[in-house]
Parts: sequence; structure tokens; C-alpha cells
Amino acid sequence: MHGGLKTKEGRLFALLILIIVIFLGSLFFKNFIDNKNYKEQAVMADKYLNDGNYEGAIQAYLKALSMKNSNQEELSIGLSEAYIGINEYDKALEILRDCYKNTSGQKVKEKIEEVTARKTDYEYNQIISRAEIYFNNQEYDKAIAEYQKAKLIKSKEITSYQRIAEAYIEKGEYKSAEEEVLDGIALTQSEEFDGLMERIKSYLLTEQYKQILLEAQEYVYQENYDEAIKKYKEAIKLLPENELAYSGLSEIYLQQKRYQEAYALLQEALKKNNSTILKDLFEKVSIYKEEEDKKENMLSSLNKALKELKLDQVIKILNQEFFQEVIVENAPIYFGIKGEGDTVDGKGLIIYDKNNIYSGEFQNGIRKGYGIFFRLSMSNGKQVPYYYEGEWDMDNPNGFGKTEEIIIRENKEDKLIFHKTITEGYYSNGAENGSMRKYFYQDGKLQGYVDYTSQKGIPLAYINEDGETIPLSDENQYVIGRIMMNEEATGKYYSINKKTLWGVKTFIK
Repeated sequence: MHGGLKTKEGRLFALLILIIVIFLGSLFFKNFIDNKNYKEQAVMADKYLNDGNYEGAIQAYLKALSMKNSNQEELSIGLSEAYIGINEYDKALEILRDCYKNTSGQKVKEKIEEVTARKTDYEYNQIISRAEIYFNNQEYDKAIAEYQKAKLIKSKEITSYQRIAEAYIEKGEYKSAEEEVLDGIALTQSEEFDGLMERIKSYLLTEQYKQILLEAQEYVYQENYDEAIKKYKEAIKLLPENELAYSGLSEIYLQQKRYQEAYALLQEALKKNNSTILKDLFEKVSIYKEEEDKKENMLSSLNKALKELKLDQVIKILNQEFFQEVIVENAPIYFGIKGEGDTVDGKGLIIYDKNNIYSGEFQNGIRKGYGIFFRLSMSNGKQVPYYYEGEWDMDNPNGFGKTEEIIIRENKEDKLIFHKTITEGYYSNGAENGSMRKYFYQDGKLQGYVDYTSQKGIPLAYINEDGETIPLSDENQYVIGRIMMNEEATGKYYSINKKTLWGVKTFIK
């Protein structure tokens, strides 16, 4: 070797070898430096990315990609993440697609799919975010429009359907809200809509409830209370826990003095809604009901006493303060019978005023059948009873019946003497008409009776066995019959004034 270098050819060969060694060394050194710079650049890009310095990462990745021997797939994936960091999804996809054209790498393909999905999520979330701002600012129409856009991106995401429905609820468009939820259920089959649907149904019921109340109030305004009551009952059935229909219906009952029904209604209502309004109404109704119960009991006792002709009890009731100040105030009062005025039917009691009452049968608003008419009057400063008991027709005493009358007189010793007359017989339109008998009592003891005949209220003159009338010294009087006692003649005759007209008082003039 040493000998060879002494020759010209040897020296040239050695020089060539040296040049090659130097070239290869420099090339190796350059590659080493390039690799070192590349790795440093790639590390720097990754660091920027991890630190969230996306602009710095982008510049670093681009520079790394321009270096020799760079890993196109890894760097392109990193660069795409940097672009995603500044929300430039389209640029990220552009980088990845260009890389895939060159490398057809599986990792790049998967990254493209991932970024595409993330882009969809980003765009969806951006739209939702805008929609939420509109919603919170109560710009519901704009919010709905944005949520509709979100549905185009993710048709099976329940949030858009829920928020659109909630926006419609805020607008009071409950039917539209229901339709939106039904669409969401059809597409997603999610049970998360159940609670919202229950809310919407509640709102729809409330809407329907309010409409029914408006109709009821209109009927009240028109004084068509029967239809108003039907509407209020319909509303109660629809929403039994809402107070408004109860209060409206109870007010009608109060106006119509149907206190028992109002009391029962509010008692039931308070089991479902213990509101202040219902409690106040119940207290008010309770007062009226208590008064009504007292009134019912008094009228029942009065009716019973009159039917049994317990006249002292009747007078006692008529003199009570509650009867005169409360019951009679709204006369005529109908008790125990259906209807009022010309619709009265059945058996019952009518209070005409504080002194005149009737207990008996009615038909088509008139007294017909059996009944008792009672009248409280004054005699010598004292209250005395008067009544007719018997048959009625055409609203008048017609048929067989009897009357009882008491007159109080003073004797010579200023002692009060009670004279009672009981008359039995036939009546026509309140006037005595036919065979009659009068019983005369003094201080409760029978003094005798007289039989006579009347025509249209006028007693006929008595005709004796000889077919003659009994002459009297007073030409203004005439005899109508003999006074009897225990079926025997007393030898006395009963005479009256010629202008006498007998019948049931107040029914004959």
C-alpha cells in the first residue's frame, strides 16, 4: 500500500478514496443534522399543539412538513388538530385529504372520518349555542329557526325537539309544542320526552279549561245559568284540582240560594285544593247553609204543626224573630214542593206573608186537592188563629171543608171571653154553598150548633115544619136555623143580619 502511493496512479486513487470518504461523511453529517432539525421541529410542533398554541403549532407543522424525510401522515394529522384548535375544520379536512391522496394511509382515512364527525358536532353545537342565546333573550321565533337548522345536522338528537317544544310553550302555542314532541318521539323513540309531553298535556288541558270557563262566564252574562252550570261542571271534570270552576259554580249556587249544593261542592273542592279563595267561599256558604238549615227545620216544624192543627205551635213559630226577619223577607216561600209560581206541583207549604200560610196539595201552580189555609189575625189586642181545612180546586176552597175562627170579647166585668166558631160544610170558590153546620164554643166549652143551608155564601132563611119563617122584631135580621145541643133542640134560634155573606176569609168579599 505504501509502495503503491508512490506511484502517480496510487496517489490519484488515494485522493479519490479521500474525496469519496469526505463526501459520504459530509452527506451523513447533513442527514444527521437534517434529521435532528426535523425531530426538533416536530417535537416543537407537538409541544405547541399540546400547550394550546395552535397558531404556533400550525407554523411548526408546516415547516416540519417542508423538511426532508418528514412523516407526512403524522405531521398532517397533527396539523389538522392544530387547525381544529382554531375551529378551521374545513382546512383540517383539506390537509388530511391531500395527504391521503399521496399516502392512502389508514390512519389518515380514520382521521378524516373522525374530523368530519367532529366538524358536524362543532357546527351543531354552534347552532345550538346561538339558539340558546335567542331562547334566553325570549326571541323564540329566532330560537326555533336555529333549532330547526340543528335538526338538519343531527335529526335524531333530542335536544332540538325539546327546545323547540319549550319555545312553543313559552309562546303559548301548546298544540305546536305537542306536534314537535310527537315528531321527536317518532324519530328517536326516546323516553326522555315523557316528562315534557306530560307538561304539554297539562298546558293543553289548562287551555281547554280556560276556554270552557270563558264559555261559562258568557252564559252567566246572558243569565243562562243552566248552561253555565253545565260548563262549570265540565271544567271541574277536566281539571278537578283547579279552583276557578268551583268558585264560579258556587257563586251561581249562592245567587240561586242553592246553599246545600254550594256547601257540598266546596266541601269536595277543598279536598283537592285547599286554596284561600275556596276556604273563604266555604266559610261564606257555611253561614248561608246554617241559616238555610235553620230555615228548613223551622218550615218543616211549621208544616207538621199545621197539618196536625197544633195551632199554638203554629202561632209560636210565626212569632219567632227568625221567621219574621229572615223567612218572610223573601215571601212567597215554597217548601217541600217542586217549582215556583205556576210550576208548583205536589204537596208542601207556601208562606205568603207573616200571617198567611198554606199546607197541602198543588197542581200546575194552583191549590188543588186537600189543604189547610191558616191566617193569623188580631181580636181585642190578641193574636187569634183562623183556618180552613178541606178540599181545594181552581186555587180556591171548593168541596167539603171546615173553618175555625176565634173572636175575643169583653163581658161586663171586663173579662175576656173567647168565642170559637167551627163551620163544616160545602164551599164553592170560598163561599159557603150547600148544607152547613156551625159549632159555637165559649172559653173552650161547646154551647151548641146550628144546621143551615147557604147559596153562594148567603145563608138561607130557616123554614119550620109549617113551611114558615120565624118572625123577628128586628126586620134587618132573619133566622137561619135552630140551635141544637146533643142532637136536641134547645128551643133557641140562630139569626143573622140580612147582609151576611159567609165563607172562607180572604176568599170571599
